[in-house]
Amino acid sequence: MINKNKIDLSLPKTRKKRLLPAVLLFFLAPVFGEYLLGNLTLSQIILVPFIAPLYGGGALLIREITRRSGLGPATMLILGVAYGLIEEGLIDQMLFNRSYFTGQEQISGTYMPALGMDAWLTIIVLAMHAIWSTCIPIILVEALFPEFENKPWLNRKGLFFTAFIFIIGSVYLCYSSYLEKKFFASAPELIGTVVVVIVLITAAFTLCNRTRVLKTGFTPNPWIAGFISLAASSLFMLTDMLYGWITVIVCLLLAFVFFTLIYFWSYRIGWGTMHRLAITGGGILTYSWLGVFMEPETGSKMMIDYIGSAIFVLITITLLVVAIWKVYKYEMKSDM
Repeated sequence: MINKNKIDLSLPKTRKKRLLPAVLLFFLAPVFGEYLLGNLTLSQIILVPFIAPLYGGGALLIREITRRSGLGPATMLILGVAYGLIEEGLIDQMLFNRSYFTGQEQISGTYMPALGMDAWLTIIVLAMHAIWSTCIPIILVEALFPEFENKPWLNRKGLFFTAFIFIIGSVYLCYSSYLEKKFFASAPELIGTVVVVIVLITAAFTLCNRTRVLKTGFTPNPWIAGFISLAASSLFMLTDMLYGWITVIVCLLLAFVFFTLIYFWSYRIGWGTMHRLAITGGGILTYSWLGVFMEPETGSKMMIDYIGSAIFVLITITLLVVAIWKVYKYEMKSDM
């Protein structure tokens, strides 16, 4: 059975229906990327308008360009890695700054002097951006509006405007980071990052195919897929309890096994939106428990910060439940 991803460029009929999911994704991406993670606290919610152009603009661009190209989650994931390199390699340059956060040099057991980067930290950070800052909020919002899942939400003007505010937000945060950290990466480091970003963007649109040959075989229940996602992503985040290059080996092994499973399952008849949403749910639960224990940028966690973490968890879990209900209702209606 051959499944072709049709490029449906028709926009939702009303402006409200077209903009609502786009606006939601724009503000939800930074909530996932910083607040649910626990890196920023509820008392710092005022920072959302300043980081949304980068996080939300990036996620929205990835989603819109992917859907306009008739491609899917695999392309979004690769573009998410490219986004992570743009943010952490070009904008705040954390990948090259060994004093970016307190204690960074002490936990750095996989530092590569030739590249000026820590291998484990790079893998973790890029995964967090590719999965939690971009793919998870995209899939969640698409599930909240299942009738527009594969359609673009923005017209060309909206797409160019999003790109504009993404660039402006990126420049602003890059300058702010420089003023705060007094650090700027070397020319070879920046050029190397740009080259890798270009390679990733090219790969995202050349290696991912619009035509899939679906096969019969085992397709897990969405609950099983969600549990595997929760287990794999939780173990991935717990690799900081290890030390040295064993952390890199375990991270890469977990990622390889998990994405290999998802790759083969996604080509099975019966794999659908509910499975993707289940995998997303597993990732959301991982960030939920991680955010409770994560120490924020401001230092030690206060009681108000724990309350804030609980609020963000409640909001995201509620959105997940609503998304599951809407996808179920939409699929039931489609089968009638």
